[in-house]
Amino acid sequence: MSSAALLRNILELQEPEAALACRTEGNHPSKARIIEVNKAACGLLRLPREELLTKTPGEVITNFAALAEGQSLFETGSRRIEHTLCGQDRATPVEIRSHALEIDGDTLFVVILRDITVRRRREMQSDLDEQRFKTLYTLSRMFDRTEEEILDYALIQSVYMTDSRMGYIGFLDENESELRLRPWAVPDLGGCTVSDPCSTFKTEGAGLWAEAIRKRRAIITNDYPNTPGKRGTPKGHVPLIRHMNVTILEKDHIRMLVGVANKDEDYTEADSVQLTLIMERVWHIILRKRMEEDLILAMREARQADRAKSQFLSNMSHELRTPLNGIMGMTQLLLGTEGLTNEQKDYLSLSLESSIQLSGVVSSLLDLSNIESGGTGLSCVDFGLLDILHSAVDPLLAQAEVKGLRLRCRFDRALPAKVYGDAEKLRQVLINLVHNAVKFTENGSVTVSACCEQDTDIPDRINLSIEVADTGVGIPENKHEAVFESFMLGEEYMTKRYSGAGLGLAISRKLAAIMGGTIELKSRPGEGSAFTLTVPVQHCLYRTGICPAEEKKRNLNILVAEDEEVNALVTSQLLRNNGHAATVVDNGQQAIDALMDGGYDLVLMDVQMPVINGMEVTEIIRSGAAEGIDADIPIIGLTAFTGEEDRKRFLTAGMNKVMTKPFDAGELLEAVCTASAPARPS
Repeated sequence: MSSAALLRNILELQEPEAALACRTEGNHPSKARIIEVNKAACGLLRLPREELLTKTPGEVITNFAALAEGQSLFETGSRRIEHTLCGQDRATPVEIRSHALEIDGDTLFVVILRDITVRRRREMQSDLDEQRFKTLYTLSRMFDRTEEEILDYALIQSVYMTDSRMGYIGFLDENESELRLRPWAVPDLGGCTVSDPCSTFKTEGAGLWAEAIRKRRAIITNDYPNTPGKRGTPKGHVPLIRHMNVTILEKDHIRMLVGVANKDEDYTEADSVQLTLIMERVWHIILRKRMEEDLILAMREARQADRAKSQFLSNMSHELRTPLNGIMGMTQLLLGTEGLTNEQKDYLSLSLESSIQLSGVVSSLLDLSNIESGGTGLSCVDFGLLDILHSAVDPLLAQAEVKGLRLRCRFDRALPAKVYGDAEKLRQVLINLVHNAVKFTENGSVTVSACCEQDTDIPDRINLSIEVADTGVGIPENKHEAVFESFMLGEEYMTKRYSGAGLGLAISRKLAAIMGGTIELKSRPGEGSAFTLTVPVQHCLYRTGICPAEEKKRNLNILVAEDEEVNALVTSQLLRNNGHAATVVDNGQQAIDALMDGGYDLVLMDVQMPVINGMEVTEIIRSGAAEGIDADIPIIGLTAFTGEEDRKRFLTAGMNKVMTKPFDAGELLEAVCTASAPARPS
C-alpha cells in the first residue's frame, strides 16, 4: 500500500471527526500545507477536498496561529482544546486535538476537529435551566418587594436568558382593548431617545406587537424590518432586528404581554418557553400581592366600618335607652302615687309593660350586634347557681299565673351551691327560654329542670344541663334550625299571634356558644317544645358571708350625677321614696365639688356627662388626687352603653358596679344596698 493510500485510510478511521494531515516544510504550523483530508473535514469546513488541499491550517481554522504559537509541529498531547470556527454566516464550536505522524520518513501533524455544537447546546440548556431555577427561586423570595422591583428583575433575567438586547412588559385591561406599557429595558439601549417610554396603546388595529394578542400565543419574528404588518417604532427608538413576544393568560384572559428583541441569532420555541415560564410565575406573584393588598385594604375598611358601627350603636344605645329610662321611671313613680283610679292604674301598667317590651327589643338588637362584631366575651365569677335559676324563673311566675299556667322547677339535689362561670349570660339565656315557653303556651305547664354531671376529662368541671319544657304550640321539624336564626319567627308574620322580633333564640344560641355550650330543641306541633341548654361550669369553694339583703336597711346620703333632667328626677325621687337622701348635679365638675364638701355615702355616676365625664371623675376619685374625697367611696355607674368592652372600661376605671339604662327600680335599689354594705372580715 502506498504512503498516500495509508494516510487516507488513517484519516478515514477518524470519522465522524474531521481530520487534516499537514506538512510544515520548515514553516510555522499555521502555514503548513494541507496534504490530505477526510470527508468529515470537507463537511465541517464547507469546502471541497480539492480546494482544501490548496489551503493552510491558518486559512481554514480561525486563529490557528495563536493555537500553535511556539511549536514547530502542532501537538496537543492529552489536551483537548475547545475552539470556535467562524464563518460568514455561522460560528461552530469544536474540540481540537493534534499529534505528529511519521510515514516513510515524512513527519506530518494531523489536526482532528470534533463538532461539539450539540454538546454546547446541551450545556447551554443546562445552564439556562439552572438560571431559570435560580430566577424562579429568587422571584419566590421577592414577595416583600414592590411590584416594580419584581418586574424589573424578571425582565432583566428574561433578556439575559434569551440572549436579547432589550425587553418590555405590558398589562392589558379587562377587555383586552388597551395595553399599558412599562419602559423598555434594559442594559444596552444605547441610542434610545424615546421621550416617553411609558405609554398606553389601543390593541385594535395595532401593528405586529399586537399579533400575539390577536392569536393568543407567542409570536416570533426573526426578520422584523422585512415583515409585513409592522407599524414601525416610536421616534428615537432603537431599530428592531428580531422580536418575540408572549402572552400570559389567567382563566383564558390575557393579563400580560411580554416581549424581547434583537437577539444575535434567531429566536426559537425554546426561547418562548423560557420567557413564558418566568413571566407566568411573575404574574402569579403579582396577582397574589394585589390580592393581599386588596385584602389588607378590605380589612382596614372593615375595621373602620366596624368602629363606625360600634360608635353608632353606642350612640343609638344611649339615645334610645336614656328616654326609655325616663318613661319607665316616671311611670313607676306615678304608679306609686295615691289617688289613682283603677282605670288610670291599668293605663299606666299597660304603658309600663309596653316600655319594658320596647326596652327588650332594643336590648336584643344591640346584644345581637355586639355578639356578631365579637364584642361579647366571657365575664366569669363565682355565683350561686340556684340564685341564678330562680332569678330567671321567679319574675315570670306572675305572667304564668295570669295565663293559668303552672310554672314549675325541678332542680336536682346534687346541684352545687356555687359555681364559677358567666352568671349574667347564663341568666340571660334562661330568661329568653323561659319567657318564650310562657309566651307560646296557652294551656298546661312550663317546667324548668336542672341537673349536672362530672366532666370526665377535666376534674373540676361539671356539665350543667337545664331543660325548659312546655305544653305549647310546638314547632314543625322543618323549622327546628330556622328558629335559631336572627329575625326568624316560628309563625307567618302576616297572621302572627305572638309579639317578638325573632331574636331571642338566635341570641341565646350565640351566648351558649360563647360559654362553650349548646342549645338543643325537641318539639312537635301541638305537643309542646323542650329546649335543653348544656354549658360547662367549674366547681368553686362556697364563700360564707352575710347577704346585704339580710342586713338592716340603712338610709344613705347619695349624690346623683346625671345631666339628663328626666332621668335625674326619676332616680332621685326613687331614692327619696325609699328613705334615702339624694342630691343631683348635672356634670362631672359639680360632682367633684359636691364630694369635696363631704357627707355622701355613695355616688350614682352617669358615664356620659358634660365638662368631665363620669369615667374621668371616677378615675380622679380613685387616684386620691381630689382633696377631701374618700377614694374608696362606692360608685355605681349609670350608662346606656351596653357593650362588654364598655362595661369593662367602666369597672377598670374604678366603678363598683355598672347599671344599664333603662333599669328596674328594684334592681337599682338592690345595687345601692349591695354597694353600700360594709366590708366583712374574711
